[in-house]
Amino acid sequence: MPISIVTSSTYMQGGCMITIGKIPQKLQRFFKPVKRQVSEHVYSYFWSIVLSMCISHGSTIERLVRLLRNATHRTNHGEFLWRSDWNESAVMQEIALDMLRNLLSRKDKDLFFIIDDTQTLKRAKKMAAVGKLFHHATGKYGTGHTILKVCLHYRGVTIPWGSWIYIKREHVKKLAMPFKKLTELAADAIRNAKLPSDLRITVLFDAYYLCPTVVDACKDRKWHYIGIGKSNRWFRVNGVNHKLGKYGRNVLNNSGKWYSVAGLRTTKSYCLAQRVGFIKGLGDVKVVFSRRRGERDCVALITDDVRASMKTVVADYLKRWCIEMLIKDEKQHLGLGDYRVLRYRAVARHLCLVDCAYACLTHLGIETQRAQGQTKNIKVLRLEPISKLKESMHQIVWQENVKDVVRHSHEKPVIRRLENLLAA
Repeated sequence: MPISIVTSSTYMQGGCMITIGKIPQKLQRFFKPVKRQVSEHVYSYFWSIVLSMCISHGSTIERLVRLLRNATHRTNHGEFLWRSDWNESAVMQEIALDMLRNLLSRKDKDLFFIIDDTQTLKRAKKMAAVGKLFHHATGKYGTGHTILKVCLHYRGVTIPWGSWIYIKREHVKKLAMPFKKLTELAADAIRNAKLPSDLRITVLFDAYYLCPTVVDACKDRKWHYIGIGKSNRWFRVNGVNHKLGKYGRNVLNNSGKWYSVAGLRTTKSYCLAQRVGFIKGLGDVKVVFSRRRGERDCVALITDDVRASMKTVVADYLKRWCIEMLIKDEKQHLGLGDYRVLRYRAVARHLCLVDCAYACLTHLGIETQRAQGQTKNIKVLRLEPISKLKESMHQIVWQENVKDVVRHSHEKPVIRRLENLLAA
């Protein structure tokens, strides 16, 4: 499907447009898992929208179609989101598995399955599943969607796994779907995840998901978990019940020791202490009490892996921050909340395409490091930020298509000028 794309002003010469007739060479491997799962017609829409999201400054259908100058009318792209035949969750997870297999190392068997949720505010009252919510970012009530997000974290690389819209009880009948709480959606994501069996998988989540529903799903898969315990939760040690908050402060004051713990980017000092006991609904657990140097707040990290060291539990839980960064990047750079479609399926597929765009940029970062020989012997990869990877994507699209024009042009002056532009 030949497509014309207008690049940003940084990569335009005199307002020129460049034409994309194929996927850039560096990205062809990324889209192979999708091509095996969908029809040729769906595939042409899929890769063009994902690539457009990677280089655009917003992800509304109107904005994306403006990038696809020779494409069909925007209504066709809208119908692709809700009418075409493809399973968005299966496609995203196949992409994630392909990226994970590409990163697998014999030296590192630790994979983190991270769960969180986010909110998008929407003024459209007729949009499917839109309901009243308390928007935590602004501290105000509004209308919008609550979205469950899941990602994988392996060797320092964050890979989107899936996004699911929480549907309130009053909307399930109209959508002909069963009602499920956020915790039930999270439990389903854990139970249905088909991941390599030779990896040690740890599930990370915040206090909201530390409940029997999610914990039982982890036990069914024989995966360990780490979550934060609320300060008012009861914790039984040697037959005596304690409130986690007050008990943790006393334990740290009496027996806490200082350790240096490596986070995602930096190493910081933490005062740590641990106790093994019982929490109702969770069973026998280890609680690691932690306080960062210079802060007064005490955090209780709860895990079922009673053999894990305190430093390991804290270092592993710090990796949960990567899903916060994923959500922030998808909102700021890939238009996670930019959808203006009415149907539930269209919203779900927009979320999937945004995840795919993030994965595509991540793939570009991995391939760039692999070309420099930096992926084989390094345990933790340090990819560039998504904003930098978007700039790299702009250049790749520009260079790939200038080369294509040079190959097919018979005008020598045009060829020379394009070669000079490419060299610059």
